[in-house]
Amino acid sequence: MSKAESGARINKARYWWAVLYPENMVPDWENRIGDIVQVPYAYAAHTLDKDSKSEHRKDHVHLILVFGNTTTYKHAMEVFNLLSAPGKKALNTCEACVNIRHCYDYLIHDTETCRKEGKHQYDPDHRVTGNNFDIGAYEALSQAEKAEMSQEIAALIIGKKITNLADCYIIVMDQFGGDYFQVFQANNAFYDRLCRGNYLKYSEMAESEPPQSGGDAQEHEIGSQHHENHPIRDTEERINRESFNDFDSSRDTEGHVRDTEGHAPTCPFCDSLRIKKKGKTASGQQRYQCIECGKTSTTMF
Repeated sequence: MSKAESGARINKARYWWAVLYPENMVPDWENRIGDIVQVPYAYAAHTLDKDSKSEHRKDHVHLILVFGNTTTYKHAMEVFNLLSAPGKKALNTCEACVNIRHCYDYLIHDTETCRKEGKHQYDPDHRVTGNNFDIGAYEALSQAEKAEMSQEIAALIIGKKITNLADCYIIVMDQFGGDYFQVFQANNAFYDRLCRGNYLKYSEMAESEPPQSGGDAQEHEIGSQHHENHPIRDTEERINRESFNDFDSSRDTEGHVRDTEGHAPTCPFCDSLRIKKKGKTASGQQRYQCIECGKTSTTMF
């Protein structure tokens, strides 16, 4: 188990695991752990590990916690830290479980990598579980549940008009958590096609819009805008700008947008914000069309 600081970190998940040092844990923690963490748990104390020089490694405990719902890295850390003795720090590392079975097997070094590296193999009875920890139930994610999770990701891509798979991954992990990692990994080709579809759709819409004059005209930003320092914030800002540009071509007509203090006009039929100009009536009045329902009107709200 590597330190979370060594690479990208999943910030939300239901399953978390950590490494703690027993000498810094609360007295009698083995008998009190269930009441302290108050969630299903599984752990194994590693007292026979050796390093690459065959020297004894510092004793430590690998502990898995299962929360009822997706929780944040910060909250998981807080629960693990409840096991620290007053004035001491028992927690060494904390990470989301990408695969609960792999983490459960690692408790006794029963993984392919552990065997290749010659790590000490602990007996399965060395694992301790409590508070109704059930590895079988955690593994049994049904096909229906996977399909529902996949539909949620697809709806997110369409709803937020995501045009780049990398941006999509960042937003999915931030909004849904690490439990969605395997679903995303298994269906990333499908999500990539949705992102490409969004890209083509909004590119064509941008090209079909008449050029705007004036210093306040905004340009569509289609494609990846992944900024290094704040990828999630910048991605959301780009998505919001794209949404605003859908109705921006009407902002100079009859003072409508100015009258609503810059807020987007909405379709009187379906309340959609995605409005575009659609020619004029015989009397010269501006006509609008809703991109969602396709209906036209000379009045938007």
